[in-house]
Amino acid sequence: MPLIDIQQLSKLYYSIGEVAELLDVNASLLRFWEKEFKFEISKKNAKGNRLFSVKEIDKINRIYHFVKIEGYTLDGAKKALRSKVVSESRLESSDNHDAVILRLEQIKRRLIHLKTTLPTETDQVKVAPVIASPASKIIPPVAKKPAAPKSDTSTDMPSLFD
Repeated sequence: MPLIDIQQLSKLYYSIGEVAELLDVNASLLRFWEKEFKFEISKKNAKGNRLFSVKEIDKINRIYHFVKIEGYTLDGAKKALRSKVVSESRLESSDNHDAVILRLEQIKRRLIHLKTTLPTETDQVKVAPVIASPASKIIPPVAKKPAAPKSDTSTDMPSLFD
């Protein structure tokens, strides 16, 4: 049973007869599916003949696949089409999934490289801890200055060192 290769379609619109011929079904079956699956035909010519876009042919192709090849009932095909839309959106987000995994692997390699280049605990001399700023720059800790001794003058005004 033939499925339409969407990549091979070259025209903007196809008549119902052309689509029926591509799928080897009757045009009346396509009209029935149009009503049953409630999809709108985006264009009709001056005589009122249906003109199917590639997007509409893709939907018909999926209906054909579920009903004729997989053997779904019409209700089952409707449910499968709805779940197919959900799984396609998940699939699109999983395309980005590979890019994220690749980026994480690069980060892992960099971390392993850094770990091998850092001195070991036995090589380290007591080092002050390093604080990371929100801008991801490493800032060494600031040593506190010793407090200045208080003067013996008894005034009610605070000094600059209080």
